Amino acid sequence: MKILISIVSILLWGCFSISAQDIEPTTEVEYNYGAVGYRIQLQAGMSDKTGYHIDKIDEYEEDERKMEMMGMFRDGEKFPCAVIMVFTRIRTAPLYFCIPSRDASEELWTKFHNSLTTGTDNPQDQLHFFSTCIAKLSTNYSLYR
Repeated sequence: MKILISIVSILLWGCFSISAQDIEPTTEVEYNYGAVGYRIQLQAGMSDKTGYHIDKIDEYEEDERKMEMMGMFRDGEKFPCAVIMVFTRIRTAPLYFCIPSRDASEELWTKFHNSLTTGTDNPQDQLHFFSTCIAKLSTNYSLYR
């Protein structure tokens, strides 16, 4: 399992490495919004957090699960300050994860790593799916630069 988490970290580094010089690191407030606040916003039917907009970057689907990757952009910036992963399995409520920017604090990266096995009895399978989705995101994202 630690190997899969390491692979996820490497893929995320690649995803954000190009944009790191163009944006400020993800803040704790932004991370918390991506991990928790975005779900609350959707459930309440509210608009995006002031000063930000959320755009779908990509989506990956298998038979019984789906991952939507949403970029969280600060107003006026062209690169996301974080990526919100919305993971859905059949007959379960979506789970929300927030990927901080590459140069975000170690505390935020630790929170992200610790969140990856939330909501599963089979963390290895979930991490495998996450790493596949993040690898595809990393590849697709780098093509637009």
